[in-house]
Amino acid sequence: MLYSKYEDFLSYLKDKKILITSHDLADIDAFASCVILKFFLYENFKISAPIFFSELSKATKNFMNRFLTKFPEFKFEYETEVNPADFEVCLVIDTNNISQIHFNTSNFSKLDIPYILIDHHHYGKTELENRNISSLNLINDDISSSAEIILDLIESQNQGLPTEYRYLMAAAILVDSGFFRYGNNSTIRKFSRLLDEKVNYQHLLNILQNETDISEKIAKIKGLQRVELIRKGDYLIGVSKVSSFGASVASMLIKTGFDVGIVYSVEKNRKNINSRAKKSVCLNTGLHLGKILEELSKYADGSGGGHDGAASITFNAELKQVLSKFIEKIKHFL
Repeated sequence: MLYSKYEDFLSYLKDKKILITSHDLADIDAFASCVILKFFLYENFKISAPIFFSELSKATKNFMNRFLTKFPEFKFEYETEVNPADFEVCLVIDTNNISQIHFNTSNFSKLDIPYILIDHHHYGKTELENRNISSLNLINDDISSSAEIILDLIESQNQGLPTEYRYLMAAAILVDSGFFRYGNNSTIRKFSRLLDEKVNYQHLLNILQNETDISEKIAKIKGLQRVELIRKGDYLIGVSKVSSFGASVASMLIKTGFDVGIVYSVEKNRKNINSRAKKSVCLNTGLHLGKILEELSKYADGSGGGHDGAASITFNAELKQVLSKFIEKIKHFL
């Protein structure tokens, strides 16, 4: 990304009332990217920007606890209730679908507040393009994490990060790249620049260790018990159903031996499909799960998208029809 774009982005933010936020159930990448961006804006430009999270994922909460064990003086500061109408611009991180933004006081989709996207997922047209300051969007779907965009922004200003923030940045890159499974040479180079005698890789792995709780273990076992095998040539598609932990189960199907894993569920009256594909399959066939689910979103009355090998959709249409269309589109590439 051209450094001039970062200059335009930072110039626009000066003297603005800014809110930083991310998608519901913020994962480690979304969480760390927001925290680091807030720190960077204030330390280098004296721009104050509170963070709002509607809810953090369980993995993120566990990560925070382990991080604070290593850095007990560190303070994670964010809001759980805000009035977005009090701000002049919203920085939306780690999603380009604003339907995934949930405020307690008002519906973001009905507000007039302009927003800028900072994201690494495939980006298509949105229903609220007029509120999106698209010329300032920092979007790169060739990378594996939003944290890498934040790192590029910081390095464009020849700035560094304190040890605690480098741990946060490294953790976000490591987790969202699937411990480099979905990364590339650039991912590894950026990650390596964060390591030194104070940022130890093995210490980082210890912070990221996440003991799977029994409910997730049960979901994975049930996912395997219910899986349907679909063969297309030399490729195997696994389709299963669980009530929760769909993303984890889809990833498990790939580890089990499937080339594509699809897991559907109904959670709190919402229909969800989570999908994963081997990177080699995506490279060899041109399969891009994120683009397929983005295309299906309008038909399915929902929102979806993601990466080539990891994508999801939440929708209201009839489950069997959406699932069938998704599988057929995947078969087209295999």
